[in-house]
Amino acid sequence: SSGINAEWPLRPGSLSEETCNTDQAKECLYEDCSNSEACKYYYCKAEISEVGTLGLEFRALSAASGDMRYWKTVNKTSDKLLEYKTWHGLVSRFLYRDEGKYVDSSDVAAGPGVDSYYEYLLKQWVHSNFTATRFRSQYLKAVEGMKERLMVWVRLRGRRVSVLGHRANNVTLSADLHHLSCFLPGTLALGHFYGLPKWHLDLAEEIMQSCYYLYTTQPTGLAAEFVRFRPEGVEALSSENHLRPETVESLFVLWRVTGNEKYRDMAWNIFQAFERVSRNCNGYTAVYDVRDVHTVTLDVTESFFLAETLKYLYLLFEDDVDVLSFDKWVFNTEAHPLPIFDDFQGWY
Repeated sequence: SSGINAEWPLRPGSLSEETCNTDQAKECLYEDCSNSEACKYYYCKAEISEVGTLGLEFRALSAASGDMRYWKTVNKTSDKLLEYKTWHGLVSRFLYRDEGKYVDSSDVAAGPGVDSYYEYLLKQWVHSNFTATRFRSQYLKAVEGMKERLMVWVRLRGRRVSVLGHRANNVTLSADLHHLSCFLPGTLALGHFYGLPKWHLDLAEEIMQSCYYLYTTQPTGLAAEFVRFRPEGVEALSSENHLRPETVESLFVLWRVTGNEKYRDMAWNIFQAFERVSRNCNGYTAVYDVRDVHTVTLDVTESFFLAETLKYLYLLFEDDVDVLSFDKWVFNTEAHPLPIFDDFQGWY
C-alpha cells in the first residue's frame, strides 16, 4: 500500500454495524476500500488532523516509557504525510488511507479537520529541539500558502479586516471563518518567538482581530461556531457557542510573545461573556444562539473547556512568564504541556 493504512488503526472492518444506516454502508464494512467508490469515500478516508496530530504525544510516550512502538508508528505516519502532494503547502480535510492522496485537494481552509495538522508541523519541529527541520520546511510552505491563497480583506462597517477564509475548487475564496481556525494567530506568533520571520507575527495580529470580532459582533458577546464576514456585519452561519479555546489560546500566546496588554483586555471581555451567558449554578454550558441574549443553553460542557479554555485564561493572567515557559515547554493541541527534548536522541 502506498498510503498509511498499515499505520492507521481504523480499518474498514473495524466499524460496527450499528454505525451504518443503509445496506450499502453495511456492505462497506466487509469490503476492501478499492472495491467501491461509495465505500472508499465514507469508510476509507481519514481526517488529516486526526492522522497528523499524534507526533508530540507518541514520541513523548516512547521517551517516557521506553516502549519504542509509539515512536516507530508515528514516525511512519508523519513521514508519509510529508510525502503527499499539497496545493501551495495547503491540504484538504480528508485523505484516502490506502491510496495516499487527498479526497478533494481543491477545497482548502485552516479550520475543522486540518487545524491541528498545521499546528503540529511547527510544534514537532519545536519539540525535537529544532532538529526535525522537515516539519519546519513544510510549515513555512503552509504559512506562505495561507497568506497568498486564503487571506481575504473585507470592509466591515468601514474598517478593513483580514479574514482567514475558505477556498473552494481552487478558485472561489470566501470570507467564511470557523472558530477552530482561530488557533492560527497563536501558532504564527509562537513561530516568530522561535525565530521565524516577523511577518508571521504581523499576520497573526491581523487574524487575531477578526477572531475577536467573532465575539464582539454578537449581542451575547460570545462567538458563533462559523461566520461570514460582510460589509454590514458578521453573519452567524452556525450560531452555537461551545466554549471553544482557540481564540483565548491565541490571545495567550500573543500576550506572551508581545507583552501587549490589549490581548489580556480582549480575553477578559470574552471571559466576562462566559460568566454572563454560559454560567449557571452547575458550571458552564454551551449555548444555542449567540445572537439572542436570552438564548437557551445546551446543557453540555465539553472537556476542552476545562482542559484548554480555562487553562489558557489562567495562564494569560499569570504575570510570571516562566510558568510553563515557551523555552522549555510545548503545548499539545489539547493544551497539555510537554517538555521540549533536551537533546535529539533520535526521537524525530
